[in-house]
Formats: sequence, structure tokens, C-alpha cells
Amino acid sequence: MVERRAAWTVIALCAAQFMLILDVVIINVAVPSIRQDLGLLDSRIQLTATAYTITFGSLLIISGRVGDLLGRKRLLLTGLTFFVAASLGAGAAQVDWHLFVSRGLQGVGAAMVSANALAAITASLAEGPARNWALGLWAAVSSAGAIAGQLVGGAITQFLGWRWIFFINIPVGLAVVAVLALLLRDTPATNRPRINLAGAFLLAGGLASGIMALTWLAEDGGRDRSLAAAITAFVLLASFALVERSESTPVLRYALLRLPGVRAANATLLLNAGALGATLFFLTLYLQIVLGYSPLAVGVAFAPITLLIMLLSPRAAKLVTRFGARRVLVSGLTVLAAGALLLARLPVHGDYWTDVLPGMLLLAIGSGLTYAPTYIAASSGVTAEDQGAASGLINSAQEIGAAVCLAMLALIATTAAGPGGSATSLAEGYRAGVLAAAALFAIGATIAVTVPRRLGQATEAEKVAS
Repeated sequence: MVERRAAWTVIALCAAQFMLILDVVIINVAVPSIRQDLGLLDSRIQLTATAYTITFGSLLIISGRVGDLLGRKRLLLTGLTFFVAASLGAGAAQVDWHLFVSRGLQGVGAAMVSANALAAITASLAEGPARNWALGLWAAVSSAGAIAGQLVGGAITQFLGWRWIFFINIPVGLAVVAVLALLLRDTPATNRPRINLAGAFLLAGGLASGIMALTWLAEDGGRDRSLAAAITAFVLLASFALVERSESTPVLRYALLRLPGVRAANATLLLNAGALGATLFFLTLYLQIVLGYSPLAVGVAFAPITLLIMLLSPRAAKLVTRFGARRVLVSGLTVLAAGALLLARLPVHGDYWTDVLPGMLLLAIGSGLTYAPTYIAASSGVTAEDQGAASGLINSAQEIGAAVCLAMLALIATTAAGPGGSATSLAEGYRAGVLAAAALFAIGATIAVTVPRRLGQATEAEKVAS
């Protein structure tokens, strides 16, 4: 059982994560309104999203490591305050550059919070049923937050205006700061609180360049910029690897990747998050462009899978306690592949209830089953002083996987659709993209077989105690 203080701390940390993940997606529905109010050029629209994801994704590992060295509570509260202030700036933006800068600063705060929030959970709860429960709740908000953004963003934009998708973060963020300031137990700084600054800058720059390369890859006229960014990413990450080899306090201990659970969890989440995000992206476009749904209607269409994921993820953690992470993870990824295969037949004159919802429900079931065992495996066998780095690593796998797979699958969909932009050709492109996503889920299921069989499973004594 989890003591009351620990339970409320976990709930507050999960509320913070839900807010951060929501902000990755929530802006998508509001882009047309922002474009009109601020006069955004079409060539700069994507910066409303990428300014956040680049800083968020590239700083997660470093933020987790700094939390390991200097104490997580300090990083968490600083990051939340930073995120709230940047949200105020984004909501009050009067020109485009003000919005882009504020979104980038939101990502900085989000990285400080997300890596250290997950580390605070895994470091404070020993491996077993209590940690599995907490990570099941974390999995629910992490996976459902990205989908709920469609509904929340559509409703807020339609009834309150686009600025409130940022202003809503202020009361929520301040409430979480107050709760965590009272309840969260701090972790002492290590005896060697030295940070490898050269490695940190090289890693952040390499990851940021890689994310930009993938973002530009799918854009018209962006191939040259994508190639230049990819070369930059390769040089910086190669330099990072060389610098880390001679460091006594590395940003990322390579020993983490030798743990079979950590290695498999990061690989499967990279594929899972990317394939699922791309599939939902194609479904959003299919509902809006091919079937003619409004943004709010699209949000409502996604509501059932959001609810199902929220319900299933905590129960998936209990299944891990009983059967182990491998069985649950392989089962979930198999269901995801089946859902994607079902959706790969999207017709031009389709119907939501018969052509979309059944496949979406399978995606929800699969997603609800996979995220909890993934986070459990990603933290198993990791020492308390490395939980921040491990948390940053698994969160980075989620963010980078989304960028990698979306760019790759969008390219497949665009090629399959061909020129013209008719409903028929677009539907054909979406089908090709979703079919490729099914293949990625299947590869993930194959990798998941390498997770140790009893990882996450409760001992007989723990089963009796629970």
C-alpha cells in the first residue's frame, strides 16, 4: 500500500505531467485562430509547435541528470514556475516572435519538470506493487494527455479563445507548485555535484538539431535544411560520445543502457509513441479534411479513447504486478498493431462509427496496456542516484520517437497520396501511413520479448501483503 502523503505527491506530479503533455498537442487545434490574430506567415506556423518540442525534447536527459546531482525538488519547483511564467507570456503574445520565444521557454520549464517528476516517483518508491501503481497513473496521464489535447484545445479555442490554452496553465501550475512545496520530500545533492557542461551542451544541441532535421524533412522545400540539421546533429552527438568517454561524471551513464529492461523500454517507447502519434495525426486529418469534421467535433471523436486509456493504464500496472512487464507489453503492442491494420482500410466516404471508432478503440486498449509496463521496465534495476537520468532518457525516447516516426510516416503518406490533394488521394496516403505504423508496432512487440520475464512481477510475499 502507498501512504497517503506519497499518494497525493504522486497525484500532484502526474497532474504536472498531464499539463506538460497537453501543451504538446493542444495548440494544433488553435493554430488557425492564432494565424488570423497574429498574422502568422504559413512558413512560420510550425514554430508554434516545434519551439516547444525542440527545447522540451532536447533538455530532458540533462534536466534529469541535474536533478540527480543537485536535488529534484529544487528543479521541479523552478521548472514549474518557469513554465507558468512562459505560459503567461505565450497567452499575452501580440506578435509572432513573442509567441515563439514563450513557447521555447515553456519547453525549458517542461523538461525540468517532466524528467524530475518521474524520477521523484521512481526514487521514492521501491520496485514492486506501490511503484507499479504510481507508474500506472503516470502512464495514464502521459498517454491520454496527448489525445485529450484535441478535445481540450478545441473546446477552449471555440468558447474562450486561443489565448486561454496558455492562461489555463497558470492556476493549475500554481496549485501544483503549492502542493509539491508542502508534500514533496527533497533529495540531497550528491557528494560530487559537478555537471559535465561540455557534454550537456553537445547533447542538447545534437538532440535539438536532430528534431529540427526531422521536422523539416516532411516540409515542402525543407529537404536542404533537414540535411544540414542532420549533419549538425551527427557531428554534435558524435562529439558528445567522445567527451562522455573520458568524463568521471557523465551526463548519461552508458551502464543504464546495459540494463535489459531500460534498453527494451526505450526502444519500444520510441516506436510506440511515434507510431501512435502518427496514426492519430492521420486520423485527425482524415476526420477534418476527408470527412469534414470541425475541430471541436474531432476532439469529441477522440474522447472515447482518452477515457479508455485513463481507465486501463492503472489496471495495466496491476497486470504487470501479477504477470510481469513482458507479457503485458507484448500484448499491448500486438493490439496496437491490430488496431492500425484495421484503420489502414479508411475509405473516402467513410463513417466514424464503423470505419474509425473500432480501430481507435483497439489503439486505446493497446496504448492503455503498453505505457505502464514501459515505464516500469525503464526504471527497474536503476540506482536512486541515476533515476533522473533514466527518467530523462525514457521521456526523450517518447518525444524523439514522436518526431522521428511522424516525419518518416508523413513522408510515406505524402508519397503514396501523390499530387492533386483530392479526398481520394489523401485517403490513400493516410492508409499507407497507418499501415507503416502497424509495422512499427509489430517491430516494437518483437523487441518487447527481450524484457526479462519476471520484471515488474510481485514476489509471493508482496502478493500476500497486497
